[in-house]
Amino acid sequence: MVVLTGEILIDLIGRNQASGSALAYTGVLGGSALNTASILAKVGVPTRFVGEVGQDFLGQWALARIAERKIETRFIQQLPGVTTPLSLAELNAEGEARFSFYRCFGDTRFNPDSAAMARARWFHFGSYSAFEPRNTAGIQDLLEIAREHDVLVSFDPNLHTPPNEAYWEQLWRYMPYISVFKASLDDARLLFPNAGSDPQTLLERLVELGAPITVLTLGALGAMAAFRTRMVRVPAVKVNVVDTIGAGDAFTAGLIYGLLKQEIGSRVDLLAWNGTQLPVILASSSHLAAITCTTDGAHPPEPALQAWWERFG
Repeated sequence: MVVLTGEILIDLIGRNQASGSALAYTGVLGGSALNTASILAKVGVPTRFVGEVGQDFLGQWALARIAERKIETRFIQQLPGVTTPLSLAELNAEGEARFSFYRCFGDTRFNPDSAAMARARWFHFGSYSAFEPRNTAGIQDLLEIAREHDVLVSFDPNLHTPPNEAYWEQLWRYMPYISVFKASLDDARLLFPNAGSDPQTLLERLVELGAPITVLTLGALGAMAAFRTRMVRVPAVKVNVVDTIGAGDAFTAGLIYGLLKQEIGSRVDLLAWNGTQLPVILASSSHLAAITCTTDGAHPPEPALQAWWERFG
């Protein structure tokens, strides 16, 4: 069982011009960790999501869509008196998105049920929501359970703005729990603005955070990873890009899937792993991210996903 927590959003995706007299958007289910959960569930991984929606139409709609994807929903709470969060994703000509977020949970404390970690083999979290003061104690509770039962933990910062001092303080509190740290090149540049743009330098800075496996995705340039004293790099798969929404989340799904296939069931197993299959896992994850870029939104087209599963599953 892979357990994930994070935001459940309605993504409103548009390709609007600033000079236009009206705006048009298409609403789809979103949220970084939820995108990752959706792909894992589609390739047969038992998947459970821990999160919150509002007690409104959008929340009901989101829960129905999540259940359709074979993701376990019983630990998703519907909160009265709040509305389900929205994100506006405005795409440019290259398919790259600028995001605006609208969150309405206020100061209500995120209070997940500890039973959500039952039978967990892997726990994944990240993004901005993991650093909101209302969420940190609840996430910390789940991480404590993960550590008690030696559940592997992965993290994706998924940054959209430069981190402040409070972010760094919380990140250092999270790091002792994290076994796999996956960041994008944009994440790394925001985390280390004085480190320049060289991917190897940025990966070295990420490694200093202390996770046993550190992964840096490079978009059209592929991906890199560091494990023990070894650093590996793989090229990207070339595709015609429609948009890049969810590509990083798809990569994370491929990474978790690939590492689970190695029969790594604990942090001890991970530290004892020889890492010889890491380049293959990076390549398959890059492939999954690439096919996600060939269609609108965060989810890879079904035929391409099935072909990926048959090749790498």
